[in-house]
Amino acid sequence: MNLHHLRYFLAVARSGGFTSAAQNLSVTQPTVSNGISELEKSLKIQLFNRHSRHVELTLEGKVMMNYALQIEDTLDELEERLRHHDLGGEGFNFGAIDAAVIYMLPDLLKGFMDDNPRMQLRAQVGPSRQLVDDLILNKSEFALISLPFSHEKIETLSLFHDSMPLIVGRNHIFAKRGRVEMADVIAEPLLLFNTGSVSRQIVDEKLSELGLIPLKVMEMGSPEAMRKLVEVGFAVSFLPLMTVNESVDSGDLCVVEVDGVIFRREIGLAWRRGRYFGSLIRQLIDRIVSSCNKNTELEVMLKQGTGKNNC
Repeated sequence: MNLHHLRYFLAVARSGGFTSAAQNLSVTQPTVSNGISELEKSLKIQLFNRHSRHVELTLEGKVMMNYALQIEDTLDELEERLRHHDLGGEGFNFGAIDAAVIYMLPDLLKGFMDDNPRMQLRAQVGPSRQLVDDLILNKSEFALISLPFSHEKIETLSLFHDSMPLIVGRNHIFAKRGRVEMADVIAEPLLLFNTGSVSRQIVDEKLSELGLIPLKVMEMGSPEAMRKLVEVGFAVSFLPLMTVNESVDSGDLCVVEVDGVIFRREIGLAWRRGRYFGSLIRQLIDRIVSSCNKNTELEVMLKQGTGKNNC
């Protein structure tokens, strides 16, 4: 049984004949007759009593008619909803690193949900590598991750750069000096992002280049928790500026220059190559990209074949 069979069945039942049904459907009469025969054969029943000038439903055909009408109504409702992008009550998943959720997305998500109050939005918060794994497994539509990140199945678009200066508490000795050497930094308890994260790799590569090994390192994944620990003088840390701006402005944290060292990280949009974005998913992506003035770059990437059907 397929939708064509149901379509032919309903047309014959309504018109009372194969010829008139074919005319109403703009197909040939043998096409309708063969479709009904195939349907009856697959169900192992007879749906119509055939007379010389008309047909009428058998008892089985009447049962079939009730269900076929329900299916037709459901399909009409589905077509109407999709045509008008009425996806309320449904939802989608996306991923984002901790910092993006806390400091970048709140206003954007509020605006999106205000415009789409019935949408079920689910955000997976985690490290970039985990978020990319979700994209590869089709568990998320897109993700905001730390860059650079390279994978053959993933496309990325850089949205903005964020510096990662040395951050210390206001009572730390470095706060008074304002400028230090990297050798001074590694002599202090150093709070770094978890091993394997892009932000951690940026710092580790520089330390390796300088031939320096920190005396005491504590790892953590949450920039918010790291900010709090630095505030109370637990350690010093290289933290994304977007995560500490408020504390720096209030005087609870201080930015200290490190001679010869400037750390920067990128935050970017990532998605599985060739992924189709429906209208509502694209709407949220456009809001995120627009906030970083990257609309043109996104359009170029999509038109180059990484997401031809996304528009």
